[in-house]
Amino acid sequence: MKNLFDQFSHSRRARRLIGLLGLLLVAPVALWLPLGWMGLAPSMVEVFGIEGLRIPASIAIFGLLVAAIGFWDYDAD
Repeated sequence: MKNLFDQFSHSRRARRLIGLLGLLLVAPVALWLPLGWMGLAPSMVEVFGIEGLRIPASIAIFGLLVAAIGFWDYDAD
């Protein structure tokens, strides 16, 4: 099992895919925020309420963490 993980973690293509998936999680939240401020879409506060803002914030943070792991170049010497 360790060999399979090592092969996956050393694959640049797999890491890039994980990084892009993380950015795809962040993109809707990142686009919705300014659209809500400009009045082109309902704001996040209207949809989730003040207490519910943890939901899109959690999605954005999770996506950024996944993207950071995916784009982290730990093979560089």
